[in-house]
Amino acid sequence: MTDSGKTIAAYRGRKVLVLGLARSGRAAMRLLADAGADALGADEKGGIDGIEGAVRLGPFTGDLLDGREEVILSPGIPMAHGIVRLAHDRGIPVTSELSFGARFVEAPIVAVTGTNGKSTTVSMAGAILEAAGIPAVVAGNVGTPLSAVARSIDPSGVCVVEVSSFQLEAVADFRPRASGILNMTPDHLDRYPDEESYYEAKQGIAANAREEDLFFFNADDERCRRAADRFPGARIPFSGGRLLDEGVFLDGDSIVRAGAAGREEIMNRGELGVVGLHNVENALAAIAALSWLAVPGESIRHALAAFRGLPHRMERVAERGGVVWFNDSKATNVEAAVKSLEGLDRPVVLIAGGHDKGGDFTKLLQVRDRLVAVVTIGEAAPMIEEALAGRVPVAHAGVMRRAVETADRTATAGQLVVLSPACASFDQFENFEHRGEVFRACVEALEDRG
Repeated sequence: MTDSGKTIAAYRGRKVLVLGLARSGRAAMRLLADAGADALGADEKGGIDGIEGAVRLGPFTGDLLDGREEVILSPGIPMAHGIVRLAHDRGIPVTSELSFGARFVEAPIVAVTGTNGKSTTVSMAGAILEAAGIPAVVAGNVGTPLSAVARSIDPSGVCVVEVSSFQLEAVADFRPRASGILNMTPDHLDRYPDEESYYEAKQGIAANAREEDLFFFNADDERCRRAADRFPGARIPFSGGRLLDEGVFLDGDSIVRAGAAGREEIMNRGELGVVGLHNVENALAAIAALSWLAVPGESIRHALAAFRGLPHRMERVAERGGVVWFNDSKATNVEAAVKSLEGLDRPVVLIAGGHDKGGDFTKLLQVRDRLVAVVTIGEAAPMIEEALAGRVPVAHAGVMRRAVETADRTATAGQLVVLSPACASFDQFENFEHRGEVFRACVEALEDRG
């Protein structure tokens, strides 16, 4: 928790450079303007308008830093960028947009990171808080930059923030009341030199923690357990695979919360409004993240039973001739796709592919007993086809329209067609949302033809 009045006073007249002017950078520019800072926004792309304050477009050059007292970094700008290294060389502090926005938040912050499940977990936590009558704001990597809402958060409430590894690269003074890591599996190896560098960035979520803070973590993930061992404060584990003396876990089909006050069965997993073991784990994490609050079990049960999931995350799109179509475009790495498919109990025609981030596509063979066929799209199609050759029937489609048409010809009544790409979207689409929308439109075009 901070005193936003003091923060505003500290930024009044401060000369700040914002690098990257997508959603996060724009939000930072607006917040700086509100605080009376002397802000300059810069972006290497052209065609950007509607931004409050001074803007310079084009290649980043050293003169951008002249006279600047701080650099605020959008998630899309890596720490390895030359302009960031030059700022460090000049002794200019570099702060992520997340850390900057948090300086204006007067409510306690719950921060969630991990390779998969972040958006769903923070949204579940927000729903639980609202059901308990606690004002809640969900922000961060989930879609709304923290800087966009920082000054509007009720100090008596809770701010739940989804945090990506990119945002944690310049963690500065970011210190949540409760922080947690859901899981750590290889991802973003097109940005990081190796897996350990990616994992190290994730663990930055607790870099500024103190003894009075809380860490919630996946007890079934060895890397998360090691991160918990280094945490200075209270630690709350969650598990979908083992019973715990303290924490949140799955006992048979019961979601259980255990601690000093005893054991409480919250609900049956079948009552959840979303399907799949990965969503059970997300629910366990959301409960653990709020364990420092006295949230009644009935409020948790009500919220999670009513929660229907987020767009592009195992979102039911249509049923056609007994075949159900799901949009899981948010599965942007192999492990996320495998998790989604593990939660299904019907044969699947999988649409996969896109921009490869260094994933191991042979891991899709872990769920080959569910795969009727795999239809490939995008740049990674040849790699997926090679990884699955001779083990799973594969059809090359290239683009989404042909993939949907091929899947429609392949799937039969009682089966599922799932877009779970296991890849980023940037080879053919603006983002994973755009990819999911194109998928939906292609499925609807099938419906229109009858």
